Amino acid sequence: MKRVLFISLIILLLFSCSKSEGYKKKLDVPYQKMEPQKLEIVEFNKVLFGLDTANFKEEYLAILPRFEAFLIENPSDEEVGYMKEFVTDTFMLKINELVCETFPDINKVSEDIKGVYQHYKYYYPEFNVPPTFTYVSGIYTNRPHTIDEESALIGLDFYLNNKDLVYDMIGFPRYLSRRCQPIYLTRDFADELYYHTYGNMKNQKDVLSEMIEHGKKLYFIEAMNPALPDSVILGYTTQQMEWAQDNEGAVWAAVVGNNMLYTNNVDNRRMLFNDGPFTAPFGDASAPRLGDFIGLQIIRSFMTNNDETLQNMLQMTDRQDLFQRSQYKPRK
Repeated sequence: MKRVLFISLIILLLFSCSKSEGYKKKLDVPYQKMEPQKLEIVEFNKVLFGLDTANFKEEYLAILPRFEAFLIENPSDEEVGYMKEFVTDTFMLKINELVCETFPDINKVSEDIKGVYQHYKYYYPEFNVPPTFTYVSGIYTNRPHTIDEESALIGLDFYLNNKDLVYDMIGFPRYLSRRCQPIYLTRDFADELYYHTYGNMKNQKDVLSEMIEHGKKLYFIEAMNPALPDSVILGYTTQQMEWAQDNEGAVWAAVVGNNMLYTNNVDNRRMLFNDGPFTAPFGDASAPRLGDFIGLQIIRSFMTNNDETLQNMLQMTDRQDLFQRSQYKPRK
């Protein structure tokens, strides 16, 4: 009897390992051969904040040709005046100073972003890598980066580790500002590449479809940088990540047992997908956005159990078929 139990345990462990290795093996692609082999990132923030404010208009107009991909051509005096106010604002000067302290060597950022571009180019070979710049955004948007055919902008002021409580000053809740760390830079850049490729996610007809759409995006982010830890992919603390993994079965049982999966109830959506410090019904030690977490596990299971490319999976519209083929089973 003991021998049978032992053999069963070994089989279970081997099955678990093979499932884990299944999707991970697919993400191990020869990206190093792809372009760009060298990526030059221009530090626009240093150029802009380095202009002589006593002769600002002339110097600003002089740099326009170099940054025409994203600056206004032939700006009015009012627009030039706004830019001067921006670079002389005390808070903006502080932010730029912190950016320079946090990212003293742009070569490290270049290497990290280059890796994301190379992974993307592996899956989407027709993509042309645009001129890439760093900038100080003023933290006025929830999208740190922007990417189009003409340029890619990297907002370094979103990754300052809350030095000098800079994010507290602008009213960021702590559950958001703790993600403002350099390790999140490539994660967010991959997020923007997803937006560039597939556009904004639209609300789905039910919770399961929403889970799958969120899971697709998170899996895409992982594919662009497979070395990212799950906690960063999902935006969790280490403790939240452990909670989600330990309670995956209980969360799934609650979703299924309360008939949430095929509903479009606003309260259910808010509980499973809205951001926050935790998920209230599961207690203040729980992880937030549990719909994202479950969605990622469904997509990982699908990619493990099916011979599909990343692109084919992302373009699948029959979410019920995808779910059934995923053979998803939560950890107990």
